[in-house]
Amino acid sequence: MRVFLLLLVSLSVFSCTKTEEKPDTIISIEVSKDGYKPSDITVSRGQVVLFKVTALDEGISAAFGNVGHCFYILPPYDVMVKNIKKGQTKEVKVKMVYPGDFVFTCPYCSGIFPTNGVIHVR
Repeated sequence: MRVFLLLLVSLSVFSCTKTEEKPDTIISIEVSKDGYKPSDITVSRGQVVLFKVTALDEGISAAFGNVGHCFYILPPYDVMVKNIKKGQTKEVKVKMVYPGDFVFTCPYCSGIFPTNGVIHVR
């Protein structure tokens, strides 16, 4: 039981990549029904990145209410910024601790529009 609890605590400590640390770099991203710009991003492992995500349109609001877009970096990062409305910019700081290539998407409309991209952590 102790080993299980230690493992659980370790995973929760090491999987948290959102941070309040000072950013090393700022990346501005625009999202619309046409996708993300830029959709291909390269950062260095260990950097704290401030992502500033701006919605250029209403996303899928006509079908599902006014939810706008979101910015979701898939696990192991598992970081999401929700409900970015047209003309609005939301921010999230992420410590890029895992090397590799990681998809980011808008789960709200990724099945309808080409809203996805890749972050390369080197």
